[in-house]
Amino acid sequence: MKDSGIVLSLLILTVALVVLVGMVPEGSRASFESTVEYLDTPSIPDDFLDIKDARARKQYLIDILLPLVLKANKKVSRQRKSLESIKKTAYWFSAKEKRIVDELAGKYRVERDDYRTMVDELLLRVDVLPNSLILAQAAIESGWGTSRFALEGNNLFGLRTLSGRGMVPKDRDDGKVFKVSRFKDLQSSIDYYLWNINSHPKYEELRQIRSRQTYPHDPFKLAQGLRHYSEIGEEYVQMVIWLIDYNNLRAYDSYTLE
Repeated sequence: MKDSGIVLSLLILTVALVVLVGMVPEGSRASFESTVEYLDTPSIPDDFLDIKDARARKQYLIDILLPLVLKANKKVSRQRKSLESIKKTAYWFSAKEKRIVDELAGKYRVERDDYRTMVDELLLRVDVLPNSLILAQAAIESGWGTSRFALEGNNLFGLRTLSGRGMVPKDRDDGKVFKVSRFKDLQSSIDYYLWNINSHPKYEELRQIRSRQTYPHDPFKLAQGLRHYSEIGEEYVQMVIWLIDYNNLRAYDSYTLE
């Protein structure tokens, strides 16, 4: 029974990868450009699904999301630089520095402690993720922008909520009460996803892996910390790695905003 379960899991993963192959863009323009202009696209455009060529549609999605990903990472990067500057303080934190640490500790779910300990913990959490990793997860979780949750709720990452304001999945198991979150725009979805990875206990492994790396972070290694993002565990990790590699998404890791 155990062997048949493994075979079934591998079959499901194979089918998923075959579907994604037909949807992903080949020949990325990422090798030729390194900066992009920030364009705030609130939602996936109404005519998105009218694009019949799958690869063109997926490239269009990347073009929409990349500036938003860069903005989210830039905000986190500024927070991290503030913490790094505070950490250099030899013996005494100013009132302003304490206020910054308190605010970030509240935001990133860090328990109250002495300020040096809080800064050290915050530096484990307040950090960027590779653009390629974020794009890959958005592609997987939203079906390359075609899911109902992405189109109706700007939810690119399958993020759930227990509140009454979300969307009910059509295939939700009996007895389950969760809903899929709605976001006011795509930027909010990406911001929340990045905060969730940086603060939720499930992704402590990813944060520890990241803390042992130098910048730029390796998305393949960080993907190992995403086992708990999906019920399929290690298969999900391999799917993320495969998608990044097949589409050369790592080329987008060097991008910056104009």
